[in-house]
Amino acid sequence: MKVIRTILQFGGFLIAAQGLVLGLFAAALGQSTMPELLYSEIIFVQGIELGAGGRAEALGGAYRALSDDLSGLYWNPAGLASVRRIEFALGLSQGWIEDKARITSPPISNQLSRTRLNQVGLVFPVPTYRGSLVFALAYHQVHNFDSFGTFRDTNSDRFFQADELETGRLGLWSLGIAIDVSQKVSTGLSLQLWTGFDDYSYASVADSVNDNWYRFEQARNSDLSGFNLLGGLLVRPLPWLRLGATLESPLKLAIARDYSERIDSSLAGQYGYDTFSTSHEFHVSRSFRTALGAAVLIKRFGISSDIVLNDWSQISYRDEPPLIGFTRDEANREITRYLRPTLDFHLGLEYWLPFLDARLQAGYAYLSTPFENTMTLGNKQVFSGGFGILLDPSLHLQTSASLSQWDRSIGGWDENLKLTHLLVTLSYRF
Repeated sequence: MKVIRTILQFGGFLIAAQGLVLGLFAAALGQSTMPELLYSEIIFVQGIELGAGGRAEALGGAYRALSDDLSGLYWNPAGLASVRRIEFALGLSQGWIEDKARITSPPISNQLSRTRLNQVGLVFPVPTYRGSLVFALAYHQVHNFDSFGTFRDTNSDRFFQADELETGRLGLWSLGIAIDVSQKVSTGLSLQLWTGFDDYSYASVADSVNDNWYRFEQARNSDLSGFNLLGGLLVRPLPWLRLGATLESPLKLAIARDYSERIDSSLAGQYGYDTFSTSHEFHVSRSFRTALGAAVLIKRFGISSDIVLNDWSQISYRDEPPLIGFTRDEANREITRYLRPTLDFHLGLEYWLPFLDARLQAGYAYLSTPFENTMTLGNKQVFSGGFGILLDPSLHLQTSASLSQWDRSIGGWDENLKLTHLLVTLSYRF
């Protein structure tokens, strides 16, 4: 929910439109806190990052000790050293987001459906005398910002309803290299060019006694771009054990934003309206991200787990922030005060079917909220499963499904979000 933040930033005329004090609007929004303002503004903590690749999603993102396909460019590029044949992969996803939103009235449930490209790319092993040398190029769509909430407040003297629709995604183009430095150790490096968008629209209506009313519309469209590096290490100390580690360099996102709003109001039969629009650009960066993973493969069973460290307290604005009334240093101090480092946990199970060249997978992920002691954003949980089958010696089909759920609350406006995500990945090895 972003309307509160934007009103504070751009909505000076909302305090008085042709001399009209919009008490209804202020009452509907409630009082926002600093964690709520930070959540509304910092793109890194919004939406959910599920990653790329059908098998990885089915295993709950516990993939950094495996990463032996195209999606390894995102999870751990060192895993690509295990690929021995040229591979082309294509993945498509379908997501349904259920948004249960409420102010004081019973929750209103909306659904939003989005079909997107999850990944496309090529892995190219180079023939070597010893070891492995592999190059890869791919696009992965890994993070989405989709939601559609309807908020309603009714009492004896007023009616208020607001719809907010947000759709967006953050993906990356990756160019990577992986090598076997010994029989048991592989390393990899991926250059990552991030691109995406986040489009948000809001429309509200309020009526009260004496035929007083207002209508408010708001639109905010953002283009996202950035660059960083991902380095990976994969060790195979025993035939049944694989250990992975990754280090991702800081990501600095450039955000170019167009904003517009319009208000129509009537007080005592007198109609008035006003409009406002602006454009601006700013930069926000997150710190290093590190992860450790392990995978145990015994006969037909496999189990994998990952731990990911995100230090959200080191997020910083590189220039003047979009929060009105805050300098860059003031905003960065508030980020340090209210955001914290977190550990994310991922667990995956896999079983090779004895009667088919196929695998069954199940997974779970627990993504900790960066906010402490606040209801602004709850912890996210992801339950997943999948099925992969080799259709012929060259063609592999992987399907996966996941259910993610979390809560958020801003200014007394509460939401429960559930994302059902289906992903189909087709891989062809030449």
